[in-house]
Amino acid sequence: MSDDYWNGFGIDVVRLLAGFSGGVVAALTLGKAEPWSILIRVIVGGLTANYLGRPAEDYIAAHITDIGRGGSFLVGICGMVLCQAAISFAKIRSERYTKQGDRKETQ
Repeated sequence: MSDDYWNGFGIDVVRLLAGFSGGVVAALTLGKAEPWSILIRVIVGGLTANYLGRPAEDYIAAHITDIGRGGSFLVGICGMVLCQAAISFAKIRSERYTKQGDRKETQ
């Protein structure tokens, strides 16, 4: 199958593989050797790099040096941390808006 086929689904095969590779490195170096932990880190690393790899590559190229798909690899390594940070941010924002909504109803 060609890359055009996968691009139709929003998948960049090269970035996805770079992210999977980063996820493998993260899983093996961060000390959690449980099979589920390794599998989750690899999948999250790949998917995160697929969708955030291009902006990361552009940012690194503009501010540091052009490392090509290495940016997607780095995003793959940091995939779990990035996803956990995004979830924490969304939770905090959601709680803040809920509290604001409660204040408006009581006034």
